[in-house]
Amino acid sequence: MTEKRPDDESTPEKATSSAPKDAGKEEAAAAGAPESSEEEAAKPLAGKIDDMEESSTDDDYDESIEAAVEAIAYHPVFEVIEELEPAKQTATGPKEKKKVSAGAALRTFFLSRGFSRGLGVVGESLITLGVVVMLFLGWQLWVNDVIIYNESTAVAEENAEKWTTSKTPEPTSSEAAPPDYGPAPVMDKAANAAVFGNIYIPRFGNDFIKVAAEGVGAQETLNRGYFGRYPNSQLPGEPGNVAFAVHRSGYGNPFRQAPKLQVGDVIVLQTPNGYYEYRVRNTEYVVPTQVEVVNAVPGGSNAAVPGQSVLTITTCNPELGNAERLIVYAVMVGWQPADAGPPQEIASMVKA
Repeated sequence: MTEKRPDDESTPEKATSSAPKDAGKEEAAAAGAPESSEEEAAKPLAGKIDDMEESSTDDDYDESIEAAVEAIAYHPVFEVIEELEPAKQTATGPKEKKKVSAGAALRTFFLSRGFSRGLGVVGESLITLGVVVMLFLGWQLWVNDVIIYNESTAVAEENAEKWTTSKTPEPTSSEAAPPDYGPAPVMDKAANAAVFGNIYIPRFGNDFIKVAAEGVGAQETLNRGYFGRYPNSQLPGEPGNVAFAVHRSGYGNPFRQAPKLQVGDVIVLQTPNGYYEYRVRNTEYVVPTQVEVVNAVPGGSNAAVPGQSVLTITTCNPELGNAERLIVYAVMVGWQPADAGPPQEIASMVKA
């Protein structure tokens, strides 16, 4: 019996390696027909790898990659990420502007805390302003009036003491003619804002005595409670129109009672020269632009009377407004010198 040579026997490694190669060739020849599970399981791991390497082609390789990509792309975890991503963008990214109606915007604005605070500040400011205005009006209408009234009255009484003699006028009967002191002297023109006389109006009470000064400046004359003479008007004693301006209310209320005047009422202008006596002729209401009331002949040339001297007083109307002007006209009816004493109509009013 012939013995086999040791070289003819295959080693375990060679047997293992040759078997998969033959199996791979047979598998390739069989066009990829699957082997039985038993045979497949019997193949060593290395043989399986070799079979895959030999049997795979480029197309199979590409299809495997695409399948892997699809498997990854459609993995459920990515669906969860896609659902969470819009919420994340909304929370961290720029917010999309929503269209809001005008009514909703206004409602939101008026109900906001900032508007409430602003409204509170405005309200407090208006209350403060109202208090300030009330205090100012109280000062202007009461306190300041009293101060100016007292100051102007003190000046008028001081003037009366300087310009009035102690002589008391003799009472005269209604039938007796008044004394004739000749033509009234024309008063010299005073400097601006200078005090030159007193004005007495018995209709307004036994204590109505006001100061007459030159000019119609607010601070220098009118706001001190004085009757201010229009600089371009005539002088007392001169034929024509002696025109004065005066506040009706405020600043001592010097002419508040103007509507009480009646035709024939006496108005006396006292100066260092003596007393110029006038009697009210009429009153009228005009608009502020009718400045002709202070002309030399108020009412036009048709109203001119040769040698006549007229006293005109202008004041505001209504009492607390200035929409109109209340005009008082008085005609000069007499004159008497200072040493003759005051006219009987104002004798009790003069503080000598």
